Amino acid sequence: MDGALVAGALWVVSLGWLLAMSGLALLQPLRRRSAPSPIELPAVSIVMPTSAVESARTGADRLGTLRSLLALETGQSEIVVCFDRGEPQRAVAEQLTAESRLVRVIDGGGGQSSANAKVDAMACGVDAARHDVLLFSDDDVRLDRSHYARMAAQWGPGVGLVSAAAVGTDPGNLWGEVELFLMNCQFARLHLAGDFLGLGGVLGKSILVRRADLVRAGGVFPTGRDCCEDAALTQSFAAIGLRTVLGDRVVRQPIGRARFVDVWRRHRRWLSCRRKYIPATFACEALFCAPVACLAGAVAFAPLTGALAGALGTAALWCAVDCLFIVAKRWHFGPLTPLAWVVRELIFLPLWAAALFARTVNWYGRLVPVVD
Repeated sequence: MDGALVAGALWVVSLGWLLAMSGLALLQPLRRRSAPSPIELPAVSIVMPTSAVESARTGADRLGTLRSLLALETGQSEIVVCFDRGEPQRAVAEQLTAESRLVRVIDGGGGQSSANAKVDAMACGVDAARHDVLLFSDDDVRLDRSHYARMAAQWGPGVGLVSAAAVGTDPGNLWGEVELFLMNCQFARLHLAGDFLGLGGVLGKSILVRRADLVRAGGVFPTGRDCCEDAALTQSFAAIGLRTVLGDRVVRQPIGRARFVDVWRRHRRWLSCRRKYIPATFACEALFCAPVACLAGAVAFAPLTGALAGALGTAALWCAVDCLFIVAKRWHFGPLTPLAWVVRELIFLPLWAAALFARTVNWYGRLVPVVD
């Protein structure tokens, strides 16, 4: 009986965690939407770090990203596309610069400057930027037209970094659907909920910062030693008394056809970041995940409905909450979504364990240490 009571308590707390994170994530845009957009947008340099190696491997549509950046509502602006290594391919450079006279393509240098190749490109982009306001945007995302205006609206006293949550779109196969569940119903939900509670953290997909604040915080280059450069940047801004907030717009990352190995590597790295910077959340993700809740439900409801019914009923409830959350956020929901939820839950604890013991992660083709 004592075991059933403990299991029942764990089941209730797990459900409370799931509902609380979902509810806070749904409320986050309401908190940020109240800020009025500035009448005159400050001049901005949009820096898009990219990698010939990584883009070829992942199939990132740099041209599609560039077009979404050109469509942004801005005042005076420029777009600096910076390759992380070597000379950019002539055809790629010509294709990107042909889109607009606002686009410049520069070479980030052929030598390895830090463990993190993306940071090399970002640092090179900062040096080349002409304006004091910088908007970093990854080469695999799409932004709404009002994204920059809404991010600029979040600047206020004590705010140094404005970022955005990232959600996956357009999956091309089952692993693409699993990628979406891990991105949208795992990381993005936690990211938005944390911001609602005032625990915002930057995400490298989209970062708005003033050059002067970046200099005070030590610049972007030192974060290249870290497996999670965006969390390291958040920490360096906190050290000078500046907060990080999210805007009320997400960035969208088209996924297309994904491979198991890419899904595994990406979320092993993201989980490793959470293990390093928010260990309490990392622990809660495992303790309150659906497989543990199903086991607790089997034990707690065994005297009433039988263990199998308790486990299956818990799985159905957890899946329903996740699916309702997706529908409420108007994110992707398709015929394979429930199956993707099952696959995600089957691989999550092994993925979490891999992140727990990870010493290095693969990022932009380089091994980056998780621990200092």
